[in-house]
Amino acid sequence: MKVLFASAECAPFARTGGLGNAVAGLAHGVADNHEVTVAVPGYRDADTPGRKVAGRPWRRHRDGDVEILFWLDESFDRPGIYGPVPSSSYDDNWERFARFSAAVSDLAGEFDVVHLHDGHVGAIALATAVPTVFTIHNAAYPMIGPLGPSVEILGLSPKASVLGGDMEWFGEANFLKAGIVGATQTTTVSPGHARELNVDALSFGLGGIIRGLFRPILGVVNGIDTTDWDPKKDPVLPKPFSASDLSGRSASRAALLETYGIEDGFVLGNVGRMSGQKGLGLIEYDLDTLVDEGVRFIFMGSGDLDPLVGSWVDRHPRAIVHVPFDEPASRLVFAGSDAYLMPSQFEPCGLGQIYAMRYGTPPIAHFTGGLEDTVFDIDEDPADGTGFVFRSFNHASLTKTIRRAMRYRLAMPGLWTRIQTNGMTHDWSWRARAKEYEAIYESVVP
Repeated sequence: MKVLFASAECAPFARTGGLGNAVAGLAHGVADNHEVTVAVPGYRDADTPGRKVAGRPWRRHRDGDVEILFWLDESFDRPGIYGPVPSSSYDDNWERFARFSAAVSDLAGEFDVVHLHDGHVGAIALATAVPTVFTIHNAAYPMIGPLGPSVEILGLSPKASVLGGDMEWFGEANFLKAGIVGATQTTTVSPGHARELNVDALSFGLGGIIRGLFRPILGVVNGIDTTDWDPKKDPVLPKPFSASDLSGRSASRAALLETYGIEDGFVLGNVGRMSGQKGLGLIEYDLDTLVDEGVRFIFMGSGDLDPLVGSWVDRHPRAIVHVPFDEPASRLVFAGSDAYLMPSQFEPCGLGQIYAMRYGTPPIAHFTGGLEDTVFDIDEDPADGTGFVFRSFNHASLTKTIRRAMRYRLAMPGLWTRIQTNGMTHDWSWRARAKEYEAIYESVVP
């Protein structure tokens, strides 16, 4: 089967976060059994190797078993990916990605199925007759633009722009909606998030449309590159370790404490955006008490809660650390923390908890979205539990769960080791995820 991926990002060439990693990981997983091509804009700041395709605005590059096509257009010949600096956006992103989508649509006929990733490229589902799979990675970013010009650039029927049409959304063009209603099959990044998207309060206004789909939305949990993320051979770690021999893990813990200069205690790591969505505000209520009880925090990342997290550091400089994101250093956080803090208010899938479990760090997680499908509470599943879960999104539930995890680690080392090994031995690979998507591709191709 010939499969075309279309995305705004694909690691390592263009990446701002999880989307680029997910697209690259799944592409290589599917390529074990199928021919896979990934189409991505040729950003000025991205690494775009390869050769120009004669007579066409594309540059072709072979990345192992996957072919990468970079679209060469002046609208992407500017700094950054979505904006000139991280977390910024160009005002004409709708136009840039409409033009990219139109270019990808011209290629689609050469493939058996087209897999579209997130709202930037959702409208391709309306512009091609080839079977399409549309994956919602984050419905909070739908890509909105002026209705008439968007429909014109994409070459769609005027019907797409009428009230209630396939692209129309309160008088504007919604590229995410276009993907949902136009795709042969819509998916998202976990079964838990698929259920949430059917609920009006959790679907960013699209619940009614999703509930009306002929094919219900499907959820497939994201994977990780288990070759790259492997504590047995990770060069960042001071000593290797594995599920069968955890002895080397203590060296990572010692290095973590020494690197960031915090006192020993029950160390909670967190890597990602410092934002309200990540649930970090819940910590404020009982922070001082938890620190007094021996809890230590290492936060890596930035966001709108930086001032709040900074105030925690000011109050407890030997118990709390806040540093910018650094990918190599994050591996030491995943490998050296006692538990991984992930109290997200909502989380379509999440990767932090998966990296943490891969490196023997049980997560403390809110029961939402993809966290439902990846973190299994040890009290609810004594044989296969991988962490600690709280179901009510409030500070009391989080604090209670932190204390429960700390108590288990100190009083029940045998059980703690079981939790660690359960998480480390689970198959988090993209190869496993690819098998699920291959079944979806076969279901949409005539």
